Amino acid sequence: MPRSPRSRVVACPDCSNLTRRDFLRTTAAGVAGVTAAASGIIAVGALPRVGGAAEAAKAAAPASETLAAQFYKSLSDEQKKSICFPFDHPLRSKVDNNWFIVDKSIQDLLKPDQQQLVHDIFMSMHSEEYAPKVLKQVEDDNKEDGGFKRCAVACFGEPGDGGKGKFEFVFTGRHVTRRCDGNSVEGEAFGGPI
Repeated sequence: MPRSPRSRVVACPDCSNLTRRDFLRTTAAGVAGVTAAASGIIAVGALPRVGGAAEAAKAAAPASETLAAQFYKSLSDEQKKSICFPFDHPLRSKVDNNWFIVDKSIQDLLKPDQQQLVHDIFMSMHSEEYAPKVLKQVEDDNKEDGGFKRCAVACFGEPGDGGKGKFEFVFTGRHVTRRCDGNSVEGEAFGGPI
């Protein structure tokens, strides 16, 4: 007798140790802690510290939005002509499974230090645990074209105004679209579709 779709077990190597019950218990505890802290029932300082030096180092690492602003400021006028657009440009909202937001790749357009900034931005947009896995997937999906450095980036708007300026950094390639927007689009996570 064939197994029903519900009885089929699919194991994920990244999640195989986490049951639904564990997930719900952890999520509920987290929500309760945040709710209690937000309502003033407990002080944030009363919550236990986790991680020590590793957490402090992680907190000191620049956010992807900070790195994106640094990247934008490093661009020459010639580079800006190729990859910078007004914030409301239609390309900012486009998504496709295999596309390059501009016709020049990271490798063809950017200097080595700027390429490193793009790499740092990409890595900082993902959790520490999954960043290497996501990077490997981008490398694998784009290997026929030359990997990560053959992907493309674009900037929309201008960072500034004390972090209040509308700005978005977009990274694209085969099977990848990543946005770093600094909460520029109200009510939309990550500035729209990913």
